[in-house]
Amino acid sequence: MMFGARLVQHRRNAGLSQEELSERSGVSVRAISDMERGRARSPQRRTTEALLDALGLGERDRAELRRLARTGRVTQASPVWSLPMYVADLIGRDAELDAIAKTPHGLVVVHGAAGTGKTSLAVMAAHLLEGRFPDGQLFIDLEGSARPLQRLLKDLGVPAEHVPEDGHGQKRLYRSLVAGKRLLLVLDGVSTEEEVRTLQADLGCLTIVTSRRRLAGLAGAARVRLGGLTEPCATELLASIVGLERVQADPGSARDLVRLCGMSPLALRIAGNRLASRPRWPVRHLVEQLQERRLAALTAGDLDVRGAFEVSLAHLPETARRVFRRLGLLVGTHVTPGLAAVLAGTSAAEAEQALEELTDVSLLDPDDHGYAMHGLVRTFAHGLIDETDADADRAMLAWLLERTSAAGVLFGQTGDARRVTAGAQAFPDVATGRRWLDEHRDLLPEIVARAQARGLHDHVARAVIALSHYSAIEPGLVWERVYRLALASAREPWQEIVVLGQLGWALFDVAHAPGPALEVLTRAAGIAERTGETGHLGWIWLIASAAHSGLGDFDEAERVCLKAIGSMREPMDEHYARSVLGVLWRLMNRPIAAVTAHEEVAEQQRAYATSIYELSALGRTLGWLGLALIDVDRPDDAVAALTEAEDVYRRARMASWLARTRWHRGLAHRAADRLGASDDDLGQALAAFRAIGDGLAEIEILRELAENANTQNDQTTYQRHLRDALAACERWDTDVTREIAAAVRERLTGA
Repeated sequence: MMFGARLVQHRRNAGLSQEELSERSGVSVRAISDMERGRARSPQRRTTEALLDALGLGERDRAELRRLARTGRVTQASPVWSLPMYVADLIGRDAELDAIAKTPHGLVVVHGAAGTGKTSLAVMAAHLLEGRFPDGQLFIDLEGSARPLQRLLKDLGVPAEHVPEDGHGQKRLYRSLVAGKRLLLVLDGVSTEEEVRTLQADLGCLTIVTSRRRLAGLAGAARVRLGGLTEPCATELLASIVGLERVQADPGSARDLVRLCGMSPLALRIAGNRLASRPRWPVRHLVEQLQERRLAALTAGDLDVRGAFEVSLAHLPETARRVFRRLGLLVGTHVTPGLAAVLAGTSAAEAEQALEELTDVSLLDPDDHGYAMHGLVRTFAHGLIDETDADADRAMLAWLLERTSAAGVLFGQTGDARRVTAGAQAFPDVATGRRWLDEHRDLLPEIVARAQARGLHDHVARAVIALSHYSAIEPGLVWERVYRLALASAREPWQEIVVLGQLGWALFDVAHAPGPALEVLTRAAGIAERTGETGHLGWIWLIASAAHSGLGDFDEAERVCLKAIGSMREPMDEHYARSVLGVLWRLMNRPIAAVTAHEEVAEQQRAYATSIYELSALGRTLGWLGLALIDVDRPDDAVAALTEAEDVYRRARMASWLARTRWHRGLAHRAADRLGASDDDLGQALAAFRAIGDGLAEIEILRELAENANTQNDQTTYQRHLRDALAACERWDTDVTREIAAAVRERLTGA
């Protein structure tokens, strides 16, 4: 074991950076770096003692480091040694080093994508394990060695004239030399299992293999897979190269840089080296370069990210190379064999084989539902796309939109949205369709925009209309963008009416913008009356009535809602509209009428509610009933109604509405003076809304929790919840949250 390698171990165990150890010991960062890199193997006694004191080591560790400092390296009886120098700033790989250290002998395969630091890990592990293998440590680069077996024989001390000419003789000699020895062998850049079988040391030795491939044919091997670094570790690596001061001077740009580098150690070293050689560059300057020309900017000296990926791809079959190139068209980072088959124009079986081959060289990662493509690999694939891939892009987008339509209609439809029916790509059940939509929801704006550029307007309109109930079950800001984009693809009046209705709903219910919502809905109603396409008009008026109420015009809201009820063509749609009327009556200070309306509708809905749409309608009616019961001073009945709603939403797997129900049940418990139960429900709702990313609901619940604390005269908790609410307002920063923030600041000032 060398002094530097042991120093790295102790520094990391103490949780110290090189800069922090320098500050504690008085030894310069440069000197510490030289020692850890092995450039200075035998430091002076005063330097050693200063480091020992700064690290706070026990006597046993102190004695070992003093001995290593004196001798430079523990000497063994005539060992062979050909390891290259290790990378002192190997960061974020402690778990992998531990996994290798726990393999006493045999074979370890370190595999991963180009640029993940496989060689650096293997070399560092070999240095750290030096003391366990007194007969030597050998390293051979198989990518750079035409005759690896001859090179190993030379390292083992065999003169060139004594090396047999034939391969079999060389193998026999090699086996006789390593027999019975305790050697550590690093085989770097292995391509095939046969290379390992030929060169692997005896079972009593340890052979560490690095490869882009998994080398699945090597039975009994321990495997260590390397991926990208975590963001904190990637930032630490960058700081170790360019200096902590430059990272701390602009932490936001540093985060952007490590993300643009895909957390790849190779890319980070290239980026860090470019910055280190240009001390006047701010980090932001390199970020801007990478944003403009991602892979082209990631070259420094003989380090090149693009070249590393090209090596991985070069020896694959033609089908795998075509699949990889067309994965550059991918929306998102996830691909299944079915989608790959559409992109490549092959069968699903051929596509799956290609995906497995790409996974084998670490260009893809397997996951629960297929394969994932991340970071710089995706950028590399995108750079291979040319005009010959246009048809593949169109086919992929059409396939995605057909899948969206097929999944969307499983949730039921209302009004003219029922004119969209499932195509050929049906899902076996609602759960499967829902999982697919959950995975693709946030990709829909890109899918829609790209499909429109390819002229797939009918596909877009059908898919977006089919999502009307799914979007209500999983509300989010993404829907306003989706429906605004989709308007350009609504070529028939009925399509435009439905899409405008959905946009009006998103503006009112998600964006909390009743004025713009009413403008959109009025436009939709005008088109319906002008064209005679009135099949969706009841829903347009129903959402418009809610927008009127949001503007405080309750009389007009009631008039329009009654109009909507009379226009509904299906009983369950009429039931839902009557429940909305109950909501209006509650807002108009007519809670008894509201309770009666909701109880009547709930009774009717219970008789048929089985589908997700029907369950969602029942759940909302029960939720609104619970709020109305609080108003008429029946909190226990309110808790019962909201608990039933909770069960309904759990069955329908409607996370946001389930959270909202717990919020409202917290209010019912408060009305019954059960503040502990109220805090429990509000706390569960808060956690759920934070997980969903509903900032406005998070803020409102924090204010409700503050109110509970104030009622209990717990001023510390009261102020903490208000401060958290204020922080959330500043984090989300919309017109609505700015108004809330002003009210919260006023309460904090009063407190």
